Amino acid sequence: MAAGPLVILSETRTETVVNRSRFIGLARPAGDAAAAEDAMTKIRLAFPDASHHCFAWRAGPGHERLSDDGEPQGTAGAPLLESLRRAKIEFGVVAVVRYYGGRKLGRAGLYRAYLGAARSALTKAELAERIFGHSYRVRLAHQRHPAFLGALAAVQGEVIETAWGEAVEITYWLPDDEKASSALGAQLAETAAATLLGPEMRHRARAP
Repeated sequence: MAAGPLVILSETRTETVVNRSRFIGLARPAGDAAAAEDAMTKIRLAFPDASHHCFAWRAGPGHERLSDDGEPQGTAGAPLLESLRRAKIEFGVVAVVRYYGGRKLGRAGLYRAYLGAARSALTKAELAERIFGHSYRVRLAHQRHPAFLGALAAVQGEVIETAWGEAVEITYWLPDDEKASSALGAQLAETAAATLLGPEMRHRARAP
């Protein structure tokens, strides 16, 4: 199964001082553009006296935004977006709040400072793969239950709920993958028919 897009799961904060300026790096989860903008609103409220609230966010293919927030163009938002892209994060926010210390850093110095603060925050963040799939329900004879569980695990599916009665009713989740669907379909064969319940997304820890 192909790897899913990486998402930020945890909120992290790091801090560095460069030539008397404080750079606070922040990583935040964001499943869509609205969540990303909401995260930035909260960050601005949390640091109301900061000199700059620079950020970049990504919310899926074709959905990304950056801001230098008063810093020279290209010295803040661009390195933050670069940090997300290099980490292959497709859903999440990275922000760097700066408290100016009275000494100018120059364009190159600012770029390095913002990039370093962003990388530091992202290094601490918990990342996971976003896996798209669907949930299903199937009724099986009791003796078929162990084999079905084995087949489900083999295609990285997950049991959501199990109800025991004259038959075993299993609600399960399956990633959107043609090979996985075919393999599980072969296990069910003609003895049971699964009912599609609807789309459902999962997050899984990133493989090392």
